[in-house]
Amino acid sequence: MSNCPVLLQSVLDRYDYTRTLSRSRWAWEFLRRNEEFLAEAALHGPDEVSVRTACHGITLIRPRTDQMAAERWGLAFFPDPRHDGFVANAFWSSALFPRQVQVQVSPAGPGEACPIYERTVKQCGIVHLVDTAGREHILVKGNGHVVQVQCTGMSMLSPEPVRLGFLIRGTANFASRWRMLDEAQRVYDASQPEPRRGPGRVLPFAMRWSRMIAKRRDCPSGKLPISFMARRGWMKPGQGPAGR
Repeated sequence: MSNCPVLLQSVLDRYDYTRTLSRSRWAWEFLRRNEEFLAEAALHGPDEVSVRTACHGITLIRPRTDQMAAERWGLAFFPDPRHDGFVANAFWSSALFPRQVQVQVSPAGPGEACPIYERTVKQCGIVHLVDTAGREHILVKGNGHVVQVQCTGMSMLSPEPVRLGFLIRGTANFASRWRMLDEAQRVYDASQPEPRRGPGRVLPFAMRWSRMIAKRRDCPSGKLPISFMARRGWMKPGQGPAGR
């Protein structure tokens, strides 16, 4: 019995990373434990996706094949289910869940530096995805947090210098916009207080989200409108991985 506290602490330490996971990363934690998902993911190997490393250690990902099977699970492609919510390169499909936090890519002036880009490459890990529709997305990982954003405007892969700016879509409420931007920037600053994400908020949402994905797979059209999900109580308007 004397070893019980040590063993318990060991188990708790293994899951310490979940303390800072956003709702979309919690959804991945539930999905990667789904037996049906694991069985289907096992049919799709790493050869279906091109993975390269660019300057500043940026990972570039681009699917080589059709990803309809992954999209039925709400994903842009099948990540490695052995990887947890922080490590996994899990991109939620923008066709079903448009990102509320976006990055506007525009031309940079002669000699102009981009403070957002410079700060991000210095402090964070960056994963860049071009999906099967040609849309660009980024996972930014830092300080125990993961933020997925969709790029608009120019290509991030442009040979020309670019500058970045944040866009918040899907809400006209200033307080909501400020909260989203504040939480997105937690990838940088370890001194900011952590958001309150007790089991009462995160776990019920992630469980509903996992059930919604399973329901969507059984939908003949392959799509389930957001308004229908909201009416069924699986998610509230504006919720879902699109939030973060």
